[in-house]
Amino acid sequence: MKTIIALILTLALALRCTLPAAVAESRKISVVTTIFPIYDWAREVIGENESIELTLLLDSGVDLHSYQPTAADIMKIATCDVFVYVGGESDEWVEDALREAVNPDMRVISLVEAMGDDIKMEEIVQSWIS
Repeated sequence: MKTIIALILTLALALRCTLPAAVAESRKISVVTTIFPIYDWAREVIGENESIELTLLLDSGVDLHSYQPTAADIMKIATCDVFVYVGGESDEWVEDALREAVNPDMRVISLVEAMGDDIKMEEIVQSWIS
């Protein structure tokens, strides 16, 4: 529970820090997420704030493990104000996409990194049937 609260506060802080620059430019804050659970969580945090544009990259049914971003996806990431993704092995493509970033004030949130030692790593257990 503490981890969830910390992640919500991290996103809220990232949005708040980005807000003055976006307001000064009279444009919406762009938040891009990779998968639906993150998108849904961000949508709940953002609420009905019309100054924030929330984007979901992966369509429903797309496997995160085999996802390859399109040129349009990379452009959305490169120009957004806040980018939130899972992290870890499933999102190895993110490093390449972030190299294209043109927004020097972009906030990047990797949930794997944000959870630190609290994350439960996948354990592969082999079962030997005799």
